[in-house]
Amino acid sequence: MPVVRKELDDPGLARAVQAGDGAAISRVLELCVPSLRPRLVGRLGLSAEDCEDLLQEVRVAFLAAATRFRGECSLRTFLSQIACYKCTDYLRARRRRDRNSQRAAGEPASRRDDPMLGEALERLAVTEAMAQLTPRERQVLELYYLQERSYQEISAVMGIGTGSIGALKAEALLKLRTAISDEGGSAVGESGLGERADPEVTDESPA
Repeated sequence: MPVVRKELDDPGLARAVQAGDGAAISRVLELCVPSLRPRLVGRLGLSAEDCEDLLQEVRVAFLAAATRFRGECSLRTFLSQIACYKCTDYLRARRRRDRNSQRAAGEPASRRDDPMLGEALERLAVTEAMAQLTPRERQVLELYYLQERSYQEISAVMGIGTGSIGALKAEALLKLRTAISDEGGSAVGESGLGERADPEVTDESPA
């Protein structure tokens, strides 16, 4: 995993993707898609065939969007966001099909009838709410929660002090909680980011 992360963080790879280099785009897909597959199967309960169909849609969407990558997040996060949008479309379409089937059978349509689908939709609500954050807020959440880096490591990556990292993270989580609450979802800690014990910050690293 560290080797994959290092390659994905390579500025040269990012520039090549922005330039529409086919080899670079294919390399990002090669590095990232394997980690998406178990998430789709495990969290969404997809069959192997449906999973591959959805991953193909993700590949096509990434090919179309690659030149719009602006470096405001990592390449992995950029691809993950595209995957989440595609998953959202898939889940909503499946939910509509389920409701139509329930109506045809004279049964009440409810998200509670499919707990896995409901949980997946709540997780995807986090991704949609992420779009409301600033690039720096998204970056600090990505580094802290997805890459599980320490405050000191994040400080080195972002060039800000550890105290500022805590403030950015708190503001970002507040925005997420508000956005998800407005949509009727669960709290952030229950919907996808999980919880990590904050390290004790005893000093302020130089910006």
